[in-house]
Amino acid sequence: MNSREEITTPWWRKFDWVLLLCTLALSSFGLVMIYSATSDPGPLTLNPLVIRQFIYLIVGLLFMSIMATVDYRFLLNWKWVIYGLVLFLLTLVFVIGHTAYGSTRWIDLGPFPLQPSELAKLLMVLVLAGFLCEKKRGERDLKRLIISICIIAPPTALVFLQPDLGTSMVLGAAWVSLVLFGGIPVKYLMRLFLLLIPFAVIGGRFLLKPYQIERIAIFLRPEDNPFGSGYNIIQATISVGSGGFWGQGFMSGSQSQLHYLRVQHTDFIASVIGEEFGFIGMMALLVVYGLLLWRIIRIASKARDKYGELIAVGVAAIILFQVFVNIGMNIQLMPVTGIPLPFISYGGSSLVTLLTSEGILQSIILRHKKVNL
Repeated sequence: MNSREEITTPWWRKFDWVLLLCTLALSSFGLVMIYSATSDPGPLTLNPLVIRQFIYLIVGLLFMSIMATVDYRFLLNWKWVIYGLVLFLLTLVFVIGHTAYGSTRWIDLGPFPLQPSELAKLLMVLVLAGFLCEKKRGERDLKRLIISICIIAPPTALVFLQPDLGTSMVLGAAWVSLVLFGGIPVKYLMRLFLLLIPFAVIGGRFLLKPYQIERIAIFLRPEDNPFGSGYNIIQATISVGSGGFWGQGFMSGSQSQLHYLRVQHTDFIASVIGEEFGFIGMMALLVVYGLLLWRIIRIASKARDKYGELIAVGVAAIILFQVFVNIGMNIQLMPVTGIPLPFISYGGSSLVTLLTSEGILQSIILRHKKVNL
């Protein structure tokens, strides 16, 4: 079908306004929580981190608008170029990347550093969705599974070597969701995981950095090293627990305002939310995330083709996995892996990438039936 066959439904009636409102609510709440986590009590003042995050938000909304107007199917023709770009950027990190906190993850672009691993999450969804939606007649599922592993393995390995265990796990979660919805039988995945268990155990012992092994081991018993690797786990647990049912109030959390909690505007911002807004606040946050994910799944169900469906599934998997792991590590259910809370944690690359992803999702829902754009 071409543009001449489009029906005359105005574009704004197909636009997913609920998805946009959820996104704006989460992003705006993120600005508020970054301010609370990085400002001292007293009169409101200009906060450089909040200003930078606000600029990232505006840039991300601009990219969202652009991608919503572009037919997402255009990206299918460029999937291998996109894949090459991912590998190039992830390799470039090791050449000119900026090192911080023991990891080399950022390319210095002046006032706005780029973290290619965040961008790789979206780009690999586009690449894998493009591959999996183009099943050739008679092509075996086992062959498609093996090829998909060969596609995801290089970027995941490059991210892991930065080292960034958390983001490599996100890429793995996106791959699993895409191959499942891409028609690969579950039995093949189960056999693969059983086969990989001994290799993962042995390989992890040699490939993981000492601090990564310690993080995995310490999260069950953080009191064994209360002033080292277990410190922030203990402080996060105290923060969430002290919030109680209603919370201590905005900028009134003892742990966050006295700066007992480290990196509280990034990895541990959920602890600040729990301390200041309590159980009710956390539940409200999860409701908004649930509504956002429901709208993305709705887009997947309404997509006009397999490519659009798989893109939506991949984006939903990334957001769901990050929410689960980030909140889980803040309440001692998951090891600390440095995964940000979507739309809320401070970080320009993460926010801009997520908003760009939603622009593609809007493009999918705008074109699930022919509309007049």
